[in-house]
Amino acid sequence: MAKVLMVSHGLPPREAAGTEQHTLALALALQGLGLEVALLAATRAPGEAHGALLHGELPGAPGAKGGPLQVIRLVNNVPVRRLADAEADPSLAQPLARAVRALRPDLVHVHHLQFIGSGLMDALPPGLPTVMTLHDRWMWCAAGGLGQLPSGARCPGPAPDRCAPCAAAWAPTPGRRARALLGAAGVFGRILPVDRLHRLYQTLPDGLRAPLRRGQGAPEGEAAAKHRNDVMMGVLRRFGARISPSAHLAAEAEALGSGPVRVIPHGVELPPGPQPAQRKGLIFLGSLSHHKGPDLVAAAWSLAFPAGDPPLRLHGPPGDLRLPPGLVGPPLDRAGVAAALRGAQALVLGSRWQENAPLVILEARAAGCPVVAPRAGGVPELLEDGVDGLLYPPGDVEALAAALRRVVAAPPGPPRPPPRPATQAEVVRAVYAALLP
Repeated sequence: MAKVLMVSHGLPPREAAGTEQHTLALALALQGLGLEVALLAATRAPGEAHGALLHGELPGAPGAKGGPLQVIRLVNNVPVRRLADAEADPSLAQPLARAVRALRPDLVHVHHLQFIGSGLMDALPPGLPTVMTLHDRWMWCAAGGLGQLPSGARCPGPAPDRCAPCAAAWAPTPGRRARALLGAAGVFGRILPVDRLHRLYQTLPDGLRAPLRRGQGAPEGEAAAKHRNDVMMGVLRRFGARISPSAHLAAEAEALGSGPVRVIPHGVELPPGPQPAQRKGLIFLGSLSHHKGPDLVAAAWSLAFPAGDPPLRLHGPPGDLRLPPGLVGPPLDRAGVAAALRGAQALVLGSRWQENAPLVILEARAAGCPVVAPRAGGVPELLEDGVDGLLYPPGDVEALAAALRRVVAAPPGPPRPPPRPATQAEVVRAVYAALLP
């Protein structure tokens, strides 16, 4: 039985965005098919040494052989790297090699290298089969993989003269206040668990958090940006197979010279729970950040429903926006997401960037919840207009308001059920089989 090592920039319960959730769900589905699966993930842990390896376990798939999933978390407390580093961190080379030796995989499936570093490839034994799933544009976009210029316009593609200022605007060097906060976190991290420190940070007013996020810095220059792009695309071409959940992102990667990318849609299952007798209200689920557009959703809702009925709630981790406090709810765990989607009249997305394959759309389909989302990126591959919900021109608040009025007055039929994780895992297992000796 082959042993697969899944690699990501985070894993639940510490990190729980879409890529992290998907990585764990696929690992469990593959374990359910009889494969042995282990996990390697980066984590932020003030109070722990940079490069430390934290060994642990996560519950395995119900009824599957092998028991709990073995997990190693690599501590990376450096949030930003220079473009000239090309995402490599020499101080993590030995810890990565030790982690790989400890887990002894027959194949490595990378879901994200951010915080892990491009040096992972050099830590793998020669000839070890490798697979990468593209969840965003991070391999060719240092600005968070968004593929979006600081002006908000869609980036026409990586180029040194664009990438250097864009990366600096997205992730500048931490300023004095940010460095002081990191230092304080290191002290308190010896006393308080990292998860509690993170929750305390989230209670700070946005007026205090925003300057900490912005930092200070200047573009490094075109040579550094070109080096980062060349190295990362070279890493992407080294994988034995590449996967994308959307044809949109696969085509973009291939056009940039990645090599062939196979399209395998994500699978989703929600935790079980009761279905409310009546759906009430609209919800937004996602980071409360500019690129996700919760402010566009709030503006369109105010325009569509001046009396505030049906209500709107914005749920997600705090971001870089100041939003009406009466609309903002807390981030939700998996059970909370499932319950919110089962009880909502519609999920509303306001994304300003070209999304790849938002997991939350599949979760909404699994909950029978219509979706209102921008017609951009890979979204139309997941959402059939008039069937699973409604599509609108991205960034058009008036069109979004009209779509909200329509979905409330005449909701479309129940959305199509999404693919299940086991279905996706069967196809992924076939990709593995073609690479294994």
